[in-house]
Amino acid sequence: MLHGGEIYNNIVVRYDFSVNINPLGIPENVLRSLQEKLSLLTQYPDQECRKLRLALEKRTGVPAQQILCGNGASELIEAAVRGLHAGRILLTAPSFSGYRHAAESHGCEILYHDLRREENFALTERYLEDLAQKPDLAILCSPSNPIGDRIDPDLLCRIAETCESQGTWLMVDECFLGFLPDEDQRTMRRFLLPPASFQQFQRLLVLDAFTKRFAMPGIRLGYLMAANPEILEKIHAQQAEWSVSLPAQIAGLAALETGKEYIETARTLVVAEREKMAAALENFGCRVFPGEANYIFFSCEKELYEPLLQRGILIRRCDNYPGLDKGDYRAAVLLPEENQVLLGALAEILTAG
Repeated sequence: MLHGGEIYNNIVVRYDFSVNINPLGIPENVLRSLQEKLSLLTQYPDQECRKLRLALEKRTGVPAQQILCGNGASELIEAAVRGLHAGRILLTAPSFSGYRHAAESHGCEILYHDLRREENFALTERYLEDLAQKPDLAILCSPSNPIGDRIDPDLLCRIAETCESQGTWLMVDECFLGFLPDEDQRTMRRFLLPPASFQQFQRLLVLDAFTKRFAMPGIRLGYLMAANPEILEKIHAQQAEWSVSLPAQIAGLAALETGKEYIETARTLVVAEREKMAAALENFGCRVFPGEANYIFFSCEKELYEPLLQRGILIRRCDNYPGLDKGDYRAAVLLPEENQVLLGALAEILTAG
């Protein structure tokens, strides 16, 4: 269960590239709202997150009754596995370890679809062959973690149609989609809206969180969307009471009031810095895999983790992902001056004799 952000082992980390959050940091109005409403901590939180779900409806277009909030995306993944009674789950390898943890903790049979290095770990039509085994639940992430590439939209729709016809639940994790400029045109939540110009998928679940978009991983807050509110009620029944704390609900409401320029600035920064970092890594002799997210996945023959850590820089080792090897790494896109520190350190390490 190694994740990014492991900074609590008596190591000095000045630059944490192992976590992929908005490089602009938590919005000021979120911090201000938390400070101003400290006196409300004497209250129990709203178990139904009514105000927050209404605010999410305004932001996403998905009706409030089709949204379930949770203690981060991880809690919702585990609650969904239990609530859907998923005995067999199809995962990709590599993929976020939280999916595997949820499946294993519930005693599920895990089916793996192996992504191939020679295909840049991209999801291809080969996935449909494994989907034909009719798992109870299939989980995909777009952009993927740790690679950062987005699933081809036509293929993703074919997958959703297949799941619909064969009775498989499909969860699409979109926690990193907010950093892409065409999010509204690509999000799968558009297929959860009341029937209009799009088909509505009854077997589709779309997962998102405040963690990455608003740089608030310490405040655990995620949300799950579905076409049918009844399935969300079954998943909600698997959550602990008051799983979404009052500070999380306060922070979420404030974050949703943040102006559009906040995320637009982050998107512009990520695109520019990602291109610069990828080019530098390739010049150093690393293999950079195609992606669009706010992080870069690359491989290098030379050991990088320990030499960087000695310089106070933490990146994500990826060899504990199924399907990945020693020498595979992931690095977040941070502010320009921070990215330059990483690139400078890599230049020292990789050009040393």
